[in-house]
Amino acid sequence: MKTEYYFLFIMLCFGVGLYAQEKGLESPYYLFPRTGEQHLDLSGDWSLSGKDKPVMNLTELQDNDWFNVGYPTSVQMAHFKAGLLGDPYKFLNAREHEKLEQKVWYYKKEFVLPTSAKENSLLLHFDGIDYFAKIWLNGKLLGTHEGIFGGPVVDITKEVIFGKKNDLIVEVISANYNRPDYESRKPGKIVKGWFLTGGSAMEPYFNLGMWRGVRIEMIPRYHLERPFLFTKELNGDQAEIGFSVELFAGTNSKDYILRPRENKQLIDYSNPKTAPLNRPVNDKLKVVLELIDQEGVAYNREFTPYAIEGRCWLEESFTLDKPKLWYPNGMGAPDYYKARVTLLVNERKTDCIEFDFGVRKIEQRRSAGIRTNDRWHDWQFIVNGQSIFIKGVNWMPVDALYDLTADKYDWAIGMAKEAGIQMFRIWGSGLLESREFYDACNRHGIMVWQDFCIANFDTPEWPQHVWEAQVCQNIFRLRNEPSLAVWCGGNEFNPYSDGNAASVGILERNLAIFDPTRPFLRTSPDAGSMHLYPDFDPVWYKGFDLIPFVAETGIHSITDPRNIREVVSASELDDLSGMYNQDFAAAHPEFVEHFAEYNPARVPRMLSRASHIGDMSKPNIEAIAEATQVGAGEFYQVMSESFQANYPVTTGLMPWVYKRPWPVVAAIHLVDGYGQPSATYYFLKRTYDPTRVMLDIERLLWAPGEEFPMKVKVLNGVNQHSINGNVEVKIWDSQFKEIYKERKTIDVAEGTSVSSLEIGTFVIPERYKEKYFFVTVSLYDNNNGLVSQANYWPRTIRAMEDKSYYDKFISEPVVWPTLDKGPWLKPSVGRTKTSLAVSDVKTESLDDNRKSISFTIRNTGKIPSFMTTMDIEGASRSFYANDNFFSLNPGDSKQIKIELLLRDLPKEGRLKLVVKSWNAKIQEKIID
Repeated sequence: MKTEYYFLFIMLCFGVGLYAQEKGLESPYYLFPRTGEQHLDLSGDWSLSGKDKPVMNLTELQDNDWFNVGYPTSVQMAHFKAGLLGDPYKFLNAREHEKLEQKVWYYKKEFVLPTSAKENSLLLHFDGIDYFAKIWLNGKLLGTHEGIFGGPVVDITKEVIFGKKNDLIVEVISANYNRPDYESRKPGKIVKGWFLTGGSAMEPYFNLGMWRGVRIEMIPRYHLERPFLFTKELNGDQAEIGFSVELFAGTNSKDYILRPRENKQLIDYSNPKTAPLNRPVNDKLKVVLELIDQEGVAYNREFTPYAIEGRCWLEESFTLDKPKLWYPNGMGAPDYYKARVTLLVNERKTDCIEFDFGVRKIEQRRSAGIRTNDRWHDWQFIVNGQSIFIKGVNWMPVDALYDLTADKYDWAIGMAKEAGIQMFRIWGSGLLESREFYDACNRHGIMVWQDFCIANFDTPEWPQHVWEAQVCQNIFRLRNEPSLAVWCGGNEFNPYSDGNAASVGILERNLAIFDPTRPFLRTSPDAGSMHLYPDFDPVWYKGFDLIPFVAETGIHSITDPRNIREVVSASELDDLSGMYNQDFAAAHPEFVEHFAEYNPARVPRMLSRASHIGDMSKPNIEAIAEATQVGAGEFYQVMSESFQANYPVTTGLMPWVYKRPWPVVAAIHLVDGYGQPSATYYFLKRTYDPTRVMLDIERLLWAPGEEFPMKVKVLNGVNQHSINGNVEVKIWDSQFKEIYKERKTIDVAEGTSVSSLEIGTFVIPERYKEKYFFVTVSLYDNNNGLVSQANYWPRTIRAMEDKSYYDKFISEPVVWPTLDKGPWLKPSVGRTKTSLAVSDVKTESLDDNRKSISFTIRNTGKIPSFMTTMDIEGASRSFYANDNFFSLNPGDSKQIKIELLLRDLPKEGRLKLVVKSWNAKIQEKIID
């Protein structure tokens, strides 16, 4: 066959399954990493090179130019880290990375195995390759693999050379290679979410590469595999624990299949090697389970299993006295153990596996509302016996191009903990998350709802053996994680369609077999969960008061302007008017490239809210970022309070979305791609306080002369004490003159609860036309200590003086109005001045690029300081604080703590702390 025809044949194979004639290495069996001499980590320092076409012979690679890849990541990020291409997140650099998708990539590495490993089976385990792969060892083709979330797993016992170097080569091909017609929402045979294939909000990128670790596990004749620990019951100060582990004698995981791919008898009883025959082993086996905390071995259990040749299971239950429990954020300490499972053969240690295990019980029961759908799930979460309202968010990958370092996870998840977040929903078009992610969630006490990767599409062409291998690999990998609370099939797809029935069936049956301890949701929204993206006054969320669980909702805003200026040229950022005009994209190519889901039809939603904050006729990036963030923040605050106040009918909220995976300029978000929180983060954070006072505001837009009713609610969280205190409501006019004040006693119930109090009515003066007024609600304990405070800025607008518009606005959800001529919040506030003082600035260096900064802000003036903010200047930075974008009453002070991450060190001068508000002068302090 001529070469050109051969390659045409290879390309055509993509339509029916690449590598169709090769040995497939897909395996459902995840191998647990060993420790010490049983484990060889091959993850770091590979050589990488590309070809235009797959090689016919490995000798074709001899003259290639190779470069070093220091750790698992995407091909795109590897080129940037090596200095071969520009930062794919900046300017239009992503376009030069597009060519990488249409090349064939080769990774190579040398390794040496000690001669002491000869007595073992040697299993080569890849934890993630995207997407098609071939594996060669010492020049021999071992087979092929497709998939992304685990595998291949290869038995290389007969192929390795002991005591000398071994040459490992991996071919990696993108899922869209030679596929110019690839559509992210029509995956065909590609088992991968659309976000990672250049889909919506990820248009510049199509991921590929060896993006997770590689290792060799040295497995003895007798060994363990896939241990599972779980909490069966909590009874007082005791916990009943379930424990299972697979025992192998003379075989290993590669000798078994989960099921045949074709229709035939499931178990071959004629195969003497793997048939489950009663052939007891001749040696004495003992399994030792240790639970280890910071002080050492806390618990020790020994089991003497009945073991046979081949494979069998040890399954036991036992009781722990006075165990430390793992609690979610805000409920208690997230204590957990390192579980060590050791196999002794004739009293000699032969195998050992370690993993994290937390004693905790996460259950669900029916929420309080009525059922409104054929399918109805139990949405009231009960954790270690306590009912809670879930304060959550949705999670996208921490980095779009697989630059998934532990420090990125720790920064983002540590920031989430400080915001009171208790659960992440891992969105179905993202990742089956990494060990580093779960490590951080375990430590910080954040529960995880883990979607699988079906999202917004049907899957009739998915190769089911590939899908099932991915499903099982990740069930085995993740089921011991203390933070893992919920499994879900994926995002916004129909699990009941003809095209998805087989895929969902595979998922459902394997979870029922291998992890029946956790709730399983087929999809979201479904069975009582809601996804909603409205463009109305957020108080209309109250109309969804029969919804048990809000799994997605949110609104767009512009991200941090300082960080935007690092990725978009300044020439595009000074005039952002006409953002929804047809010619805007041509004049702002970099801006639009970084605009997640850029759609001119969606932009007015964002700008209409911004138009209540300032003049949006010709804004620069700083003005539009601030206005959209504050406008969205008001939206998030009222929305969050509304749903929490509907407890126990509504039992959880997870806004879209926590952090963006790359530095976009506009998106629904709380945190940008560099890890810098926007105002929306702080507005939601305050509503997630353990105890939150709120005004059950009827609406945000009013007409002069109306009665403004004031009903206050207190949202008390799990573990919070009852309060016999006072609620105070103050109202200021547009010049911060106090025009109303009322104080009443309130009894706040303990634990997860909602307490209500009618305060009275304020009549908006007839003269009060096109003006803001400011409402502060404060909760004090019986010692007059401030417990919680909330601020609102309702306004009168001209449209509400029109009876037809007014009647419609108060009777049904109406598109949020644009205020081209005001009233505008920021200039209104800025007309009346106060003053700030900053003192007691202290800095602690945590490492080369991390600092902790503390200081005190005091309002030294006579009126409130409105929208008090802080920033760090002098370097590329991200930071989060215990509060930001807040109001500070006259005479009050606030202790602030900032966690600072520097992406580069100051080149000139020193770092500077900048504190300001909309009605106070800037205060600056040099940071040591």
